[in-house]
Amino acid sequence: MKNISKSISLIFLLLLGINSNAQDSGKVIAKIETHDIEGVLNLKAVAQNQSEVFQSLNYIFLAVKKDKGKNMSSSKQENKFTLLPKETRVLSEISINVNKDDALKVYLFIKDEKTAKVIAKDSLEMNSKSLKNSVAYEKTSNEENVMLSNLVINDTKTRVGEDFYTKLFSVLMLNDIKFSFRVRIAEFPSTGTNMMLQVFADDENVLTFMARPDEDYINDAVKETIGNLIQFEQDRQVSDKGFIY
Repeated sequence: MKNISKSISLIFLLLLGINSNAQDSGKVIAKIETHDIEGVLNLKAVAQNQSEVFQSLNYIFLAVKKDKGKNMSSSKQENKFTLLPKETRVLSEISINVNKDDALKVYLFIKDEKTAKVIAKDSLEMNSKSLKNSVAYEKTSNEENVMLSNLVINDTKTRVGEDFYTKLFSVLMLNDIKFSFRVRIAEFPSTGTNMMLQVFADDENVLTFMARPDEDYINDAVKETIGNLIQFEQDRQVSDKGFIY
């Protein structure tokens, strides 16, 4: 029965057209492992230390999915971690409901903690032509730009914060809006039981507003956020040109 289950899972992945491109620095290997359980694709971010030295590292694990109805969803995780000599560690797991019509792109980056340079990476894709507006891992030689372009970091804590993050990310992806900086959504307590949401362009706060469970309110906040981010991009470009002699 176990062999039959493995065969079914393998056939399922082949039918989905999943392609993977693992790369490593020779000392640390990054690998995305996949397991299908009744239509739910479990993705594991795995790091392996092939060297004889202790490693202090960071990872970014990002999955972007687009379904038949063109709805976008994403999951992103990042953290610091260490590896003992010859150690293999599962860094994170993401479970996604998928079918043969869904488009999926998954990225795993491992960076050296001191230099912040990418030393190992892996990618996985399914029906990737439908996600032509997403991060182009396979066409980019500068991994740092891959992680900074069109990437929204979710540091929210509540359902309202999650809804705002998801809507903002989807609008950016569907309209192919990209920035030269990292966008981060943070959430923190306000008065009483209220929460506040903050939007950062790199380390600069471009918008702060009250978290409210109202769809129209969240949609308006998304529009204002995108407008402020575009303005931040334009102002920075003007500022950069001003220092060219």
